[in-house]
Amino acid sequence: IILRHMSYGGNTEIPKQKQSISKKNDTWRKSCVDAYINLSNISGYGNRRSKLQTLYDYYNGHVEEEDYQYVTKPYGKSRANFPSKIRNYPIIKPIIDLLLGEKSKRPLNYNVVVKNADTISRKEEAKKAAVGQAMQQQLINMLNAQGVDTGQASQEIETPEHIAKMFDASYVDNRAIIGQNAMNYIMQEQEIYDKMQKAWFHFMVSGECYTHRGVRHDEPFFEILNPIDVDYDKDPDLDFVEDADWAVVRKFAHASTILDTYREYLTDKEIDKLENPNEFSRDSHMSQGYSMYGQEQYRSRLIEVSTVYWKGMKRVGFLKYMNPVTGDMEEEVVAEKFQMPEQLKEAGATVTYEWVPEVWEGTKIGDEIYLKMQPVQNQRTSMNNLGECKLPINGRTYSDINSDNISLVGLGIPYQINYNIYKYRLEIAIAKSKDIIAQFDINMIPKKWDMDKFMYYVDATGIAWVDYNKEGMQLNPQHQSVMDMSIKTIGQYIQLLESIMQEWEKISGVNRQRQGTIGTYEGKGTSQQAIVQSSHITEDLFRKFSNLEQRDLQAMLDYSKDAWINGKNTMYYMGDGTAEFLSVESSQYSETNYGIFVSDAGDDIQKKLKVEQLAQAMIQNGTPASIVAEAIDANSFTSIKKKIEEAEKAASELQQAQQAAQQEMQQQKIQADKEIAQMDMQNSQANRDTQIEIALINAQADDDLKRQDLQLQSAIAEDKAENDDRKLDIEEKKVEAMIKKN
Repeated sequence: IILRHMSYGGNTEIPKQKQSISKKNDTWRKSCVDAYINLSNISGYGNRRSKLQTLYDYYNGHVEEEDYQYVTKPYGKSRANFPSKIRNYPIIKPIIDLLLGEKSKRPLNYNVVVKNADTISRKEEAKKAAVGQAMQQQLINMLNAQGVDTGQASQEIETPEHIAKMFDASYVDNRAIIGQNAMNYIMQEQEIYDKMQKAWFHFMVSGECYTHRGVRHDEPFFEILNPIDVDYDKDPDLDFVEDADWAVVRKFAHASTILDTYREYLTDKEIDKLENPNEFSRDSHMSQGYSMYGQEQYRSRLIEVSTVYWKGMKRVGFLKYMNPVTGDMEEEVVAEKFQMPEQLKEAGATVTYEWVPEVWEGTKIGDEIYLKMQPVQNQRTSMNNLGECKLPINGRTYSDINSDNISLVGLGIPYQINYNIYKYRLEIAIAKSKDIIAQFDINMIPKKWDMDKFMYYVDATGIAWVDYNKEGMQLNPQHQSVMDMSIKTIGQYIQLLESIMQEWEKISGVNRQRQGTIGTYEGKGTSQQAIVQSSHITEDLFRKFSNLEQRDLQAMLDYSKDAWINGKNTMYYMGDGTAEFLSVESSQYSETNYGIFVSDAGDDIQKKLKVEQLAQAMIQNGTPASIVAEAIDANSFTSIKKKIEEAEKAASELQQAQQAAQQEMQQQKIQADKEIAQMDMQNSQANRDTQIEIALINAQADDDLKRQDLQLQSAIAEDKAENDDRKLDIEEKKVEAMIKKN
């Protein structure tokens, strides 16, 4: 890609920023945009862009012929049909790709906290309420135990001291929970994790990475910028571009892309001009052509679009007045054209004006179209310090302290060049290398043999038959010798290549053990120590990039306050597939001063590996496998601890419930035994009463039987007596009849 740079001419004097907004007219704004673009040209934008392009070419394995001319043209001329040519044998790309893979597995763990001044007071009030509620329940339990009817059931509670201690350890401000949910939503919606992976790639290849944050269509946005397109100027002691004085983003786009992005700001006349880019000067185009000599082949329809952000100044007033309700003096920030109401004047209110920084923006398309030259609508300022404001562009470099910046790929270019050269030399050596050759006098071939027959016996038997009787044959011993045409330097070249690889791995911090290549006689401890030492070198890369991630996440939270000024209600899905709901109340959210902290992913990974090693022991000791799986699935060690604590708490509660159930069962058993014993006693007494009653009944029955028997016997006796009397009467009558008869 051949780039036609804009000319270095033009005014670079920055217009005065400390002046009223009424004087910042269209001419002033265009002058600011042009001045910063011209500053970017003079600061070596073109050379810088070319250097960065070279770094990406080396990562992709493109060979720069001019880097090898002192080898391929040692005497100023190249030779055709040479047995070798310069090729690229990548040793840089595998290292970068390994670090890319490691970064993709490092979690981006963040915690949102509230930094408002009332955070401590809210916490103390909540703790006081929790302890008071516990003491009130404790009193209810005491009264219930004494038999007093409180109308409330007794409950088991912890001591107030324990509650206060646990409250301090687990308290989370409700505003922090909302902020955490908001950050989770932004991470998912803007795909920040994947975009950060792209920024990490730029950081390793070019040693620079840049991000663009802001608000579009009432939503915070986040995007990664190509380092080739960005230029800026910051103080030497500042690390991040968001604190710089100005930043310029220069891209090349087709008219359709420009129209899609800036349609609401373009006039019909300007759109017509975009359709005919020949109306722009040639300096406002990027020519795309492919030529060995860097010559332009044709003009492209790509048009340069430059977006400038800079820190200007604005005049603001600080209104001090007495609040008629509270009687306290209060202060508010008012605009430059604020008119004091008569009522406040009479109340003794005063206004003091000061100059504070303000971020401006402006976009230039081609060399004539200017758009959006205005203060940035969403200013990132501090609630406690109006003198602090940040650019929408952020980024950092790898190592530019008191020197030109360097990148990991830049460090590897000399090793890549040397490696390719020695590979080139090795290929030439292999092409020149021949086997051991024996010299025979051609007159040694027997007279009647041809060359093929002679070579057959040499190959088949290893014997060279000679006819010494051949006429006129004169043998010379010097003509019978052995020539060694093998190249002894091939092994040396291989050793040199291995040496280059070892030096490059040492510089990059990615040794062969870290790449998974373990020696035959290397022990486990030796390999692990080599991997640990290797990680110490690359950890500085991860640490610097982690600081950038923290800054960008903080910016996204800040911009979300402006984006959701009217509130936000939505649903999103977490990485584990669970659905979460976000409900933001505008006033509370915008007035909360949020802070975000990113944990050390390297330490988290080491701790997580230790937890995974303990997984089997945890399962064997009774920890549910589902809890262990959730802990392993968690990204941060804090989440792992939380999962384990929840599991321990659940296990403790289950154990307490089991103990309570056992105690209840024992009490129920004792009560049942008492009831059974009492029933047995009652049954025994009932049995005794029944036996007495039965005995009485039996005795009464015996008496009745005896009485009935006596009565029967008496009746029988009476009947017998009556029968005897009747018999006597009958006998007497018989006697009397006989007497009468006689």
